[in-house]
This record gives sequence, C-alpha cells and structure tokens, in this order.
Amino acid sequence: MPIDISTADVASPDVARPRRRRVRSLITAVALSAAAVLIGLSGAGVTYAFLTATAIQPGATITAGTAAIQIDGSAAATLGNRTLSPNTPAAWAFTVANTGSVKMDISAAIAATTSPAYSAATRALLVPVASTAACTATVGGTPAPLAGFTATTSTMGVIAAGGSQVYCLVLSLPVGTSGTGAGSPLSFTVTVNAAQSAS
Repeated sequence: MPIDISTADVASPDVARPRRRRVRSLITAVALSAAAVLIGLSGAGVTYAFLTATAIQPGATITAGTAAIQIDGSAAATLGNRTLSPNTPAAWAFTVANTGSVKMDISAAIAATTSPAYSAATRALLVPVASTAACTATVGGTPAPLAGFTATTSTMGVIAAGGSQVYCLVLSLPVGTSGTGAGSPLSFTVTVNAAQSAS
C-alpha cells in the first residue's frame, strides 16, 4: 500500500522560519530573565550562597563561671586597732584573693560606723602594694576624705582567677587637726567589691 506523504507532515522553508523565530525568541526571553535574576542578586553588593547540603549542628553548652573573693583567707577580716594622730598615720595590709574562675575587677568603699569630732578631717588611702611589708604609712598616693571614700578598679586593679593582691589602707589626720574628740575611737567598715571583668 502506498504511503501518502502530505505537505502537512514536512515543514516547508516558509513554515520552519516562524518556528525557529519562536524558539529563538523563547531562548532570548529565558536568557534575559536569567540575566535579570543574576543582576538582581549581585546588585545588592553582597554574596549569596545557595546551600544544597544540610547538617545538624550539635547543641552548645553554656557554663557559668564562679565569682568569689576572700579577704585574708575568709569572707571577712578584722583589721585590728591602730593609733591615729596628726603625727602618726595608721596603716593596715590585707590580701584579696580571687577564689573564682573568672577575672575580677576590684573596687572598694569605706563607711564610718562611729563619728568622733575628728572623723571629718580623717583622710584615707587604699592602694595595691607588692607585699604586706610594702604597706607603710608613707606608701604613695593621694588621700581622700574618709567620709564617702571610694576606690575604683582603675586604682584597685583586676585580679585573675586564682590570683591575689595585697592592698594597703592608710588613715591620716592633717597637721593642726583639732584635739576635740581625742581618745574617742573611730570605727569604719571597708567593703571590697568584685565584679566579673569585661576585659
């Protein structure tokens, strides 16, 4: 049986041209769209990464460090009695130990618990020293009034975890201080503060 090949099954040159134009137009449109997407992504000035793989990250562990100090080996220490006069400053040495696991910024404040007449004239100085033997009435520094006395970390310093520092406290009275209240005791409390160091 003869096979009839009609002209509809074979594209003539006139039919093939519009089809090629449509394919070419489609390819051009796809290429322009892809270029627009690429320009859109790169125009932001950042790099985008398209991840095709995933991985499960293990959970993180957060551990709190301990912050603790001791004064002369315990939570509180008694400095002891000293004689104070305009001619005789009083000096005390004490050690602050960082018994925690983080670096500590050290500061201090002094509050008088009794107020004899001469307490307003009393000056205080609190500085770090190399050893207890280095704590003398002539240690260097600028005294400040005992009332409202504070020593900041810039003066007291930072103590590393497990480390310690000796401090020297000196009380003095200016020459010419009135003798009113002589013989009355001056009591005070030194509070040493420690805060976790940010550095």
